Amino acid sequence: MTTPHPLSAAELFDLKGWVAVVTGAGTGIGLIIAQTLAANGAKVYITGRRKEVLEKSARIHGSAERLGSSGGSIVPLVMDVTSKESIKAVVDEISSKETHINVLVNNAGVFAARPEYLPDDGPEKYSEALFAVDIADVWQNLYMTHCVAIYYVTAAFIPLLSKAAASAPRALGNVINVLSKDALQKTTGNGNYPYGVSKAAGLHLTKTMAYELQKDSLNIRVNAIAPGPTPSSMTGQGKVDDENMGFVSDEILQFIREYCAVTTKRWNTPQDISSAVLTLATNGQVYGTVIPIESGELLRHPSVV
Repeated sequence: MTTPHPLSAAELFDLKGWVAVVTGAGTGIGLIIAQTLAANGAKVYITGRRKEVLEKSARIHGSAERLGSSGGSIVPLVMDVTSKESIKAVVDEISSKETHINVLVNNAGVFAARPEYLPDDGPEKYSEALFAVDIADVWQNLYMTHCVAIYYVTAAFIPLLSKAAASAPRALGNVINVLSKDALQKTTGNGNYPYGVSKAAGLHLTKTMAYELQKDSLNIRVNAIAPGPTPSSMTGQGKVDDENMGFVSDEILQFIREYCAVTTKRWNTPQDISSAVLTLATNGQVYGTVIPIESGELLRHPSVV
């Protein structure tokens, strides 16, 4: 058998022997990432709150036929990223089976609708719409999922991540946070303050954790991706089927452009997400980096952070 060239994609992105955990991976971006890691040889634990969705996703997308001869596996585990007890239970379960994990992907996310009125509707209506946004169901829920959960999930997995350096692949454990291009711009998606602000909090957490966890006593890399519109359950298009992404509708993309005031040229594809994740997972020299995946929208936007 011919040995692959050391600079071939097959060698650069070979994840055989790797163990990964992906949160919010029953559908959408999380499932794309789980498939990406598993297709390149990793054993991937997918987590989420819906047991039946996780099991169906693992059955369809984690089969040997689907992943191919060089593929790994996908294992479903129920976990609520906003519950410390749930996080601890999953870490304990994985610890009983694995000596380490190589990559943790914090992907779990939620969305909230924009306020009913916009600035052009006048100060009274706009003020009323902003003030009506619920504190617990919107602000606290989004901040808890997009920032606090990343903190607690990552904290709980630090011991397993730290042991990756001594595992067979000899690669440092690494964390990849799934943010949003909204974390990198000043606009609010037509008044949707809580979403962008919570993702920006996750961005700052990514930077601070990248600094703290790279220390020699831990040896963990932390990076992130910041996708633009991607077909998923959040955009009303993701479903667990043979293609996992559901349909891609130009009409819905146009609606999202108008509803969220985005200027993206097209939907992200699974390949757009996958190539960025594989780069961050395997390049041991990348620390504290955020990769935007948004067809250049941030370059065209007049109000970028």
